[in-house]
Amino acid sequence: MSSETPRLSPSEISNTTVSIFRLIAQVVSQPTQSTLILKSPNDAKTEEMITLNNVKLTVADKTYEVDQWYEFICRASDSGDIGFLVLDSVSCPLTENESMSIKGVVALQNLAKRFPDLY
Repeated sequence: MSSETPRLSPSEISNTTVSIFRLIAQVVSQPTQSTLILKSPNDAKTEEMITLNNVKLTVADKTYEVDQWYEFICRASDSGDIGFLVLDSVSCPLTENESMSIKGVVALQNLAKRFPDLY
């Protein structure tokens, strides 16, 4: 399954040829019931986070916690729009005094590309 739904970095979304992909991102805000604004790590060296606007939701009444990390299952836009559609998500809960490592997320994305059948 993981090879069929590759994990992408945010810089790869606009150039991907796959229709379904996974993305690890942090919720910045939920401005409306049907859209999200996310930040996702792109580069381990600079720890750059790319902001993704115009993220549409399939379930309009689902709410997300701001500053919480999730792995999103997404569908690329068919109409050539910049945005994409979130089909499902899994929370990445952190216990007290834990934080998500940007370098770790980028390393996971890179490992998933090299070994897609492992995870």
